[in-house]
Order: sequence, then structure tokens, then C-alpha cells
Amino acid sequence: MLIQTFVLNELSTNTYVVGEPEGEVMIIDPSAEAMEEVIDYVHGQHLTVKYIVNTHAHFDHVIGNESLRRHFGAPLFIHELDLEILLQLPVTTRRIFGRSVESNPPEYFLHDNDILQVGDYRFRVLETPGHSPGGICLYEEKEGVLFTGDTLFAGTIGRTDLQGGNAAQLFQSLKDKLWSLPDEVVIYPGHEADSTIGDERMHNPFFYF
Repeated sequence: MLIQTFVLNELSTNTYVVGEPEGEVMIIDPSAEAMEEVIDYVHGQHLTVKYIVNTHAHFDHVIGNESLRRHFGAPLFIHELDLEILLQLPVTTRRIFGRSVESNPPEYFLHDNDILQVGDYRFRVLETPGHSPGGICLYEEKEGVLFTGDTLFAGTIGRTDLQGGNAAQLFQSLKDKLWSLPDEVVIYPGHEADSTIGDERMHNPFFYF
């Protein structure tokens, strides 16, 4: 599986290009207003962008949505419970950056256990609210990879003091959706380095039930 990570914006948010080498890919969490680095990579590797997916709608994960949609014409997917946060992006970015950045409504809403097919890979949507109301993770069981957004990180978990955050909900999501996954599953979070479910089960003080 092709997994290319781009660390973008002032918050060092991870954007992922994921899928088949020289085939179909999806782009997870477009995290810079100008996405030229990602666009150049996609063209250079002869990739076809099938989906753009937001794991949640906080500004640092969605600010590049329209740049990629305009360039590739690919549909945007997000959970409906984060739509309100997404549509507030112009206000949020004006407050933070002094200018408004748009993200139009998605073409499709994601739901628990939906499958996003990318080439031969099947990514299952896991609803993991808590960091935001519509937070999701994407799990490819055959390859043993999990894209966790801001739900689970190496050594910690997502904060819950932002808009729509709920600590009890986040812990329930971790317990119900992620704790039972195999130890060898590699997690690719929204910030910082990758890890494994087994490492987090052993060492993450918040990932213990």
C-alpha cells in the first residue's frame, strides 16, 4: 500500500495520500490552504485521486479541501455531525489568519461501517466521536493500517476542549472501536509520528480500559 505523509501548516498536521502505487488513491485531511506539494506528488507518481476525506472538520484538517477539489474534481467525504464545524471555516480562519478560507459542503456523508474502496483496498469507517462530534477513523483490515485523525496519537489522545469535544464520548470511542483491534495495526494519526495499537495499549496512559 502507498502511504505518503505530508506535514503541513503551522500545527504540523499530517495529510496522507493513500492507495495503490500508480493507481487510485484518496487524500486524507488536506491541511494547507495551498496544496501544491501534494498536487505535484500525485501527478509525479501518476496517481488518480478518487476521494478526499476529512477525519473531522477542525480547520487544520480541512483548509485545503477546495484547493484539491478544484484541481482533481474528486468528491469530499465527511461525517454529517461535523458539517456545522466545516461550514464555519470562513469565520474560524478569519479569526485565526485574518482572512477567510472556504470549504463547501461535501458530496457525501460518512457513516459507521461504510466502506471506501480505493483500488483493491477497503477502508472501513469507524465512528469515533469525542474530539469532535463527527470524528472518524479509517481502517484497512487486510493491510493492518488505521488512520486515526485526532482521536488517537502516539502516547496520547485527542483534546476535548475544542468545539464539539466530549471527553466521555472520546473514551467510549476508544474503548468500543479501537481497543479491540490487533496489536500489530499501525496507526497514522493527524499529528506527529505513527505507532501501533499494541504500543499504545502498553504505553499510552489514556488508552487503557
